[in-house]
Amino acid sequence: MDQAEISSNTESLSAQESVDSPIATGFTTLTRDGYTILGCGNEQGYYEILYNEEVGNNIFYIDYATQQEVYLCASPNCTHDHEGCTAWIDPDAGGFTPLVSGEKLLLVHVAYGFESGESAIPRIDVAGLDGSDRHTLVEFAANERLKLVFSTNGNQLICALNEVNPDDIEDTNATLKLVLIDLNTGERTDFYERAVQIGGTEPLFMGVTDSGYCVLREQYTTKSEEDFPGQEWEDIADEIERSTTYTCTMIPVGGSEPVGTFTYSGRIYDLLCDDGLYYFDCDSRKVMRVSIPDGTATELATLPDEGATSAYLDGKMGDWFLLSQRYYENREDVSYPVANDCCYAVNVKTGELRPLEIRQEVSADRRMTTMLGKTSNEVLLITDSEVPETATHYGFVYSLISQEDYLNSNADALKPIQFAF
Repeated sequence: MDQAEISSNTESLSAQESVDSPIATGFTTLTRDGYTILGCGNEQGYYEILYNEEVGNNIFYIDYATQQEVYLCASPNCTHDHEGCTAWIDPDAGGFTPLVSGEKLLLVHVAYGFESGESAIPRIDVAGLDGSDRHTLVEFAANERLKLVFSTNGNQLICALNEVNPDDIEDTNATLKLVLIDLNTGERTDFYERAVQIGGTEPLFMGVTDSGYCVLREQYTTKSEEDFPGQEWEDIADEIERSTTYTCTMIPVGGSEPVGTFTYSGRIYDLLCDDGLYYFDCDSRKVMRVSIPDGTATELATLPDEGATSAYLDGKMGDWFLLSQRYYENREDVSYPVANDCCYAVNVKTGELRPLEIRQEVSADRRMTTMLGKTSNEVLLITDSEVPETATHYGFVYSLISQEDYLNSNADALKPIQFAF
């Protein structure tokens, strides 16, 4: 099915219709739940929004070719503090998250319910990659709360939201909706919905696979503190976590009904990628991938026993899946348990396991570097974090490196990004 056929089908789809297979494919998920969204990149560079005390909020662009960060503005001698500047964002308009989809720069405003005026209305603005022709693409209702996970195939955007009671902010009953947005016209189609309880066992929208399946994940534990009377939480936390079961529901893009579910359990960390759902079990140390929509689980590798208490899954880089195991150590020179990450790249085709020695320094902690953006050959990483976190760029240091050098832990190949201020 070509793109024209996808768009045509999307326009005629109603929320009451059900499909067994996706009406659109080719999606990649740009963000993840539970982690701060700093920005988004493409093959040429990386976009982010930062606050400068002198001029306010601005869109910045990191050019991979020069490793330079600049204002997203081509006007000479511009002060970047007024509406005519393509980089400037009115600080009274609320916060925005930049996303890149094809030739479009999307600016997503997520309202949380306590804003006032226009900033209380969630919306998505769209502009050219140079910031030009910025305008509102789609506006949501004041009682709709956008989730922080967004997936795109270049022409369509998939997101999730909760429709809440507009007359009672204390009401925890809501309707979860999956929404498809045409990025060329702004047309919105709500194709799946279900009743949820906010703050309860509300399902988590993990994103959309390349094959066009949305994944909602729910979890519950079979054990609680009541099963361990008289014991301290630190002594029972792992056992309670081991009793956690995760159930994932698969909904085809455009479908009003699920096409299946799959489950896994244990002390699990998981992440949805374009080619399936990956998870790591802290006890067995196995890295697994679940194919979607058939739900088949495949073991990719077993990590060395590092006595890890947690993990972080960073995502895919070509055929390599990147993740870390974390353990803590007490040091006389530090007043808190120091976090150390043992980082690895797993080849998803061959099962080859490579240790990654380039890590992010965060005070005394040594954590896995976070992938901010990537191209077919390079990757943009957070390689250091200064104190305080309120410093420029949240205290972070960014570096560009080739994927090959990163896999070979060649720290000498890191190219620091020169920030604009």
